[in-house]
Amino acid sequence: MSTKIKKKLNLPYILLCVLIILCLVVYIFPIVFSAVTSLKSSDEFYASVWALPKELQFSNYADAFRIGKIGKYMMNSVIISAISLISIQVLALMAAYALSRLKIPHVEIFLMALLLLQVLPTESMIIPLYITVSKMHLLNIPYISTILGYVGWSLPGTIIILKNYFDTVPIDLLEAARIDGSNEVNTMTKIILPLMKAAMVTCMIMNFTYVWGELMWAQVTTLLTDEGITITVGLLNFQGQYGTNWTLLTAAIVMVIVPLLVIFIALQKYFVAGLTAGGVKG
Repeated sequence: MSTKIKKKLNLPYILLCVLIILCLVVYIFPIVFSAVTSLKSSDEFYASVWALPKELQFSNYADAFRIGKIGKYMMNSVIISAISLISIQVLALMAAYALSRLKIPHVEIFLMALLLLQVLPTESMIIPLYITVSKMHLLNIPYISTILGYVGWSLPGTIIILKNYFDTVPIDLLEAARIDGSNEVNTMTKIILPLMKAAMVTCMIMNFTYVWGELMWAQVTTLLTDEGITITVGLLNFQGQYGTNWTLLTAAIVMVIVPLLVIFIALQKYFVAGLTAGGVKG
């Protein structure tokens, strides 16, 4: 038996494989269970929770979309996610470029402050932020208070990630652009930004996953209004109104998960490239 085969058959390797398989089961099983349950009738679900559907009930999705207002909640989440992601990417890009390449004095202090903001739990900032937006009378304006919270919480980590990627860009490239008369904005948008595709997509996927699935802040900011309710808060309301109809609830859950899976599958090559490229200093 070759050394390579022996290495693969050692105990740590086997334990690692078992651990990976267990993690896959833990993550995938709820999705599969929700998908199967969403295609059952209520009678089939209560007769046997684990059985496969005898007849596919695609009407559950139409009912969840119409009766549970999932379409309205999903549109709110799309609007909030789109505005939040654009704001985060633009602001983080400019801030990261400035911290990396504009020779700002005492830049380490800014980075330390960003790290401290990043490690603070979101729950510890919800009450102060709620008081702030309340005094600014923003709670009655749909989307605004929710978006402000998401942008503020996502910026520190995004700036740090993009700043590390900017540090990998050769300084000679920037100096050559300056010699040719390129200003900082043109250098960032025309030269640096095309090199940052993987990093930008990585941050976008991570931020979209957070914004799309966040619950606590979205619930707090919509306590006084029926407008701007996100899909996660809508699921809670849906469950409260249709608590016994698990087939409609799981259909709604599947509709929430599908956008995340589609975006990740479509952009996974950039996501993987972004995770691996940031560790190389050029």
